[in-house]
Amino acid sequence: MIRYLVTAILMVMVLIMVIVMVNFILNTLYLTNSVSSYAVVIGNGACKLLGIS
Repeated sequence: MIRYLVTAILMVMVLIMVIVMVNFILNTLYLTNSVSSYAVVIGNGACKLLGIS
């Protein structure tokens, strides 16, 4: 039971890290290319939905 709980926590942490990294990459792309503004809005919405920054 504890193993499944730790696995679930690790999966959530990895998901949050992936969302943060994608959001950072999209923000850097947004500085150079305005086409990805929709993707930045989606990334920011996902982070706010999860309560990150």
